[in-house]
Amino acid sequence: MKKNDKNHSGLLRIALVVVAVLLQLFMVGMLSLYLRQNYLLIFLVFELLAITEVIYILSRNHYSAFSTSWIVIFLVSPVFGYILYLLWGNTRIKFKKAKMVRAIVMEQLKMFHHDEDARVSLFFKFPQRRRMVRFLEYEGFPLYNNTKSEYYSTGEELFDAMLEDLKKAQKFIFMSYFIISQGELWQSILDILKQKAASGVVVRVMFDDLGSILTVSKDFIKELNSYGIDAVAFNPVHKYLSILYLNYRNHQKITVIDGSVAYTGGVNLADEYANITEKLGYWKDNGIRLEGDAVYSMTIIFLQMWKAQTGQKEEYLKYKSDSIVKGDGFYQPFSDGPVNDPHNPAKDMYHQIIAAAKDYVYIMTPYLVIDDSLLTQLCAASHSGVDVRIITPKRWDKWYVHVVTRSNYSKLMDAGVSIYEYTPGFIHAKTILCDDDIAIVGTINMDYRSFYLHFENGVWLCGVPALRDIKKDIMHTVACSEKITARQWKQRSLKEKAVQVPLRLLGPLL
Repeated sequence: MKKNDKNHSGLLRIALVVVAVLLQLFMVGMLSLYLRQNYLLIFLVFELLAITEVIYILSRNHYSAFSTSWIVIFLVSPVFGYILYLLWGNTRIKFKKAKMVRAIVMEQLKMFHHDEDARVSLFFKFPQRRRMVRFLEYEGFPLYNNTKSEYYSTGEELFDAMLEDLKKAQKFIFMSYFIISQGELWQSILDILKQKAASGVVVRVMFDDLGSILTVSKDFIKELNSYGIDAVAFNPVHKYLSILYLNYRNHQKITVIDGSVAYTGGVNLADEYANITEKLGYWKDNGIRLEGDAVYSMTIIFLQMWKAQTGQKEEYLKYKSDSIVKGDGFYQPFSDGPVNDPHNPAKDMYHQIIAAAKDYVYIMTPYLVIDDSLLTQLCAASHSGVDVRIITPKRWDKWYVHVVTRSNYSKLMDAGVSIYEYTPGFIHAKTILCDDDIAIVGTINMDYRSFYLHFENGVWLCGVPALRDIKKDIMHTVACSEKITARQWKQRSLKEKAVQVPLRLLGPLL
């Protein structure tokens, strides 16, 4: 199918969703106006309910910025805001599918087997990191040491290695990505997948329906099925017109090959991620390859999302490799998602790493939409003498998110945090590195969506050789980025200053 054809199909579906959302807004607005004009008592009851809801979210909601955003809406229009909150913002509403995902997550956690030898070894070599290990174990994610890794500082490096590993597949290939875009990169991958499926290798491909809505054809799944490839779209947008459920996207990026090799990182399966085509200048991304025992966690994370979407029963141990790899450090792959609330392993791990830093903490993220707790944590680390550096993009993909990102600069710089904006293009890498011995590489942006709304995954690394490559990459990225100075920041345009405050207040809802 031609690119224009697939774009038209995607645009039509987006248009239908937009119309449905706007219709909801219109109906809520008209209902609010009608009640005020004709049923004042009912209108006042709704206002009282709105006040009650404000008290509730202030006392119970663990994410203060989320609370603030809704309170602003309540203040502007209590009745309109309250009805809107019931439709879009009430996290107490339970969806049948969300319940199923949660049940599958619980089932998946039972499939993990914790390695006591790995735990004892890490506690001996890195006693200062035992709290993080125990935390992730408490969340259900085991520690491994019979694993080795390779870090890739660009998408093109990662895909070169991935293509070679895909060619070696003998049993199965699992791939899950937020975006799949039909282009040169995908065609190279698809050619291999077709050959493997034809030879009897089990091939499964999952993509997020909203993330890929403009980049794959309407017959994409049928095409893959015709090659013997199982394919599913996660959370189809046309089935759920509530904006709340539309928000629940699968942002994970996982490739697992034969249960022995796995890839993850910031990259999606689209040409710009490999810099085959240019989009926003040079696309700076990263990723990691795992080989060994830790791959089993990546396999389970994929299978839990596959089962959540398809309902297909899984024999998890069937996909566990028995190959033996000599380890080079410690690994804890983990996942996160909206069904975990109020437990949020991704955000909590970022908190713990920043709080534990003694010498430095370096962060690469395309978005910096954080709440006061994380902002305070970063400032406290800097006040304590920790070298805190954050790299964000100079060139943005979403202007409103970029404005909110930059709205955090002032407080951070006042605390001594160094802010760099990547100038050659767009930085999409999602990595935190601390004190030469721990890091997280994965799909997690430092924003509300990654911490609370999206299904994400990452790998906690400790004492592995790849950490040297991560630090080298970050320092190289810093060198080709522009450091934002206080003087420069004060001279930003009045327009930017004017929009920062309202957008920051609504940041969690963007």
